[in-house]
Amino acid sequence: MKRGIWRSCILLGLFVCFRTLPLRATEVSSDSLVTVAVHNDAGVPAGTLIEAEQTARAIFKRAGVDVTLINCRAPATGMQIGSTCRTTEFPRHLQMRIVRRSLNLRESVFGVSFLDDDGNGCYSDVFLEPAQELHERLHISLATLLGNVVAHEIAHLLLGTNGHSARGIMRAHWQDEDLAQASRGELLFTGAQGRTMREKVFGSLCRAHRITAAAAPGTD
Repeated sequence: MKRGIWRSCILLGLFVCFRTLPLRATEVSSDSLVTVAVHNDAGVPAGTLIEAEQTARAIFKRAGVDVTLINCRAPATGMQIGSTCRTTEFPRHLQMRIVRRSLNLRESVFGVSFLDDDGNGCYSDVFLEPAQELHERLHISLATLLGNVVAHEIAHLLLGTNGHSARGIMRAHWQDEDLAQASRGELLFTGAQGRTMREKVFGSLCRAHRITAAAAPGTD
């Protein structure tokens, strides 16, 4: 989407590959399968951010993936929330920053996810200003738009380098009809994408349980 052009075309879901870096993990107890720490560096109003997070969570729920987004801008109300905001562990503890704009990407880019050589990643960014411009031009709910972008970028972390698709929320470019579907709550993941995300998340749980069982002391 370029400035001054009324027909909307959003460029989403860029991913940046980098060499594998060590991830810092802190043990956190959570009922959610995937927890995303959201750092609101752009100063999105609290009500808008909460609605956007609810939108993103509902999109994942339709795909059978339980995602909880923790607002790390607000003061932590307990030890668990504070530690969750500092936890990074693929694929169950992810980090997202909402910033005003990209420093080195095109203005039409709404988000970026960072993946390593194996196609795994824990970090993504969402850019507020392109979403605000589209909201003001086309009168699309900012919360709805941000929620869909947030879901798209989180999914890149869970799907890996081949995350884009020809239809649904993981299209690389959103056209008018995609935006209309987003406004109606109908821009969703495909069945195959839902299965891939569920397998990756549940697979990590099974591995964690096997490690825990192996480390547990034996009994006579």
